[in-house]
Amino acid sequence: MPDQAMPSLSLGSELDFNNGDATYIKILDAGLAQFTEFGLRRTTMEDVASKAGVGRATAYRRFGDKHQLIQAVILRECQYQLGLIEAHLKTLDSPRDALLEAFVLAVTRAHVHPLLQRLLSSEPEDILPLLTLQWSRVIALFRVQLASQIRRAEEAGHVKVHDADQLAELMLRLMQSLVLSPDGLMNPADEASIRDMADRYLRPWLG
Repeated sequence: MPDQAMPSLSLGSELDFNNGDATYIKILDAGLAQFTEFGLRRTTMEDVASKAGVGRATAYRRFGDKHQLIQAVILRECQYQLGLIEAHLKTLDSPRDALLEAFVLAVTRAHVHPLLQRLLSSEPEDILPLLTLQWSRVIALFRVQLASQIRRAEEAGHVKVHDADQLAELMLRLMQSLVLSPDGLMNPADEASIRDMADRYLRPWLG
């Protein structure tokens, strides 16, 4: 593979999930399992603590309340999925293709993610505010990361854009819309349609 800088989607140090704290990770794992199986409303901190094999007080020491745990579980899943996408991007030769592939994979994998689909189908009134009104910090964080990689690709002469920050946010907002409103001609359940859309409409934005 040519020695070219591939886009990195790492969230960096802004999201620290205390990987050295085994108990913290056990609680996150238990939270993911409980929220996926039973949803947000039916899951209590006591349920998560029991699933993790820790005491209730221990769970509350790591996470102040269930809302904090929900946010941490979702953010960690975002980080994990982006890591998988990044590993795939390293197999591609073209930084331009890698940026487009990142978009396609982010949309299609989010669409089939068990936790997200569980919550969108059974508790949309709870999850939608979190993924829209309260999602500004995550959007801003992802925008900084994506814009940085667009600039790197531009500096290497692989793409040419007018404003990397605006393009990054536009791509993220489009991802968000496709995932939260999947019905239509651009259906994230149809990877071919998302890939075709990215090639037709996003590729020209990359110059």
